[in-house]
Amino acid sequence: MLHPKVSPAYRAYYIEHAASDWNPEHYPSTPEEGMSFARRGLPDWVESTYGLSLREEGGRWTDSDVSRVPGLAFTRKLNGPLCLQFTATPAHVLIGKTFGVQMGNQTKTLQVIPQGLAEYQVQFTEAGGGDRPSFLLPGKMPRENEVDLGSADTRRLGLELTTLRILPGTCVGAQVQPEARP
Repeated sequence: MLHPKVSPAYRAYYIEHAASDWNPEHYPSTPEEGMSFARRGLPDWVESTYGLSLREEGGRWTDSDVSRVPGLAFTRKLNGPLCLQFTATPAHVLIGKTFGVQMGNQTKTLQVIPQGLAEYQVQFTEAGGGDRPSFLLPGKMPRENEVDLGSADTRRLGLELTTLRILPGTCVGAQVQPEARP
């Protein structure tokens, strides 16, 4: 039996089918400038995505059919305190629930903001060499056509991610999303 050496990106796309990007084009950007999930390609600080649908006009949905734990893979490890800012719209099944955001060895639990597109700010006190922020959704998400019987969409949608930025240090400006209590 052969055990070929393949890159993590190759394994995620071709073997595990967890990535929807294979060899994406990259554009110049910094984590502080951020990224738009509706834009073609990925910023040069993002190696790939996993567990996300293909790009749509509003951004990219987490899709648990693609991967149970969606997120990003960065080209470098991050250390120290950082503020993860992102905008997202929850699928109807997430309203009233919580989800997690993991970076390095820290996980923060957040309450879904129900008004549609909302900004979240998550403070990580120590990124701990994290290079793969992940979005931890509750349980197995139902298919969209199981929730909306008129829909032909068979994806298991969670959050439609629109933008994401990473700022060094402490979150400032808009209020930091309080951590949800279990």
